[in-house]
Amino acid sequence: MLPLLLLLFCGLLLLTWLLAPRVVPWADHLTRLHPGLRAKAEWMAPPSVVEQVVMDYQTAQEALMACAAGNWGKFAERLDAYTAGPYLSYQRKALASLVQARNPRLAAEFSAEHDLTVRHFTSDGLRCLLVDRQTKRTVTTSSYWSGRELHCQQLDDRAFVFQMAYDANDKRWKIEKLIQELPLGWGAPTKGGAINGRVQESVRLPVAAGRDD
Repeated sequence: MLPLLLLLFCGLLLLTWLLAPRVVPWADHLTRLHPGLRAKAEWMAPPSVVEQVVMDYQTAQEALMACAAGNWGKFAERLDAYTAGPYLSYQRKALASLVQARNPRLAAEFSAEHDLTVRHFTSDGLRCLLVDRQTKRTVTTSSYWSGRELHCQQLDDRAFVFQMAYDANDKRWKIEKLIQELPLGWGAPTKGGAINGRVQESVRLPVAAGRDD
């Protein structure tokens, strides 16, 4: 009797998952990479979704950097369009501190070469990690009001790990959280083929996917 009840319960769970509405169409097309290996297993979305994550991230960074370099009012207006959650709150607080500061108002313009990698989608397809490996980084400081360049500095290479979240209303991926800033060597394959460094990943798996033991 008990095995039969357990089987019925599992069947109901599977049916519930299959009939549950999907927020995004690619949720049913995620691929489980390295199944059965807890240390390496992750969900991956179709290539078209990965490309969209990259495009939306690049658009967000370009738009926000351009505004931050010379128009803080426009920067404040655009934050909601490109960021969400903790990252949105952080940027608002940082901007408020700059505006309220009594020091001379300065603008900073960053430039770098970017190597972008998208990984670790959640099982619902609504979040993922984006690793931005930046080289040839520079920051140019100038007077906010006159635009006169004051200083240009070279920065060390870095890798930034962002959590991206899909906004179903705006139909775009937004920067939700800066997970970590790391030395550039992070994320490179080791001799054994494993990835050096692991960040947050969802462990919520659909029933049909099984377990990674």
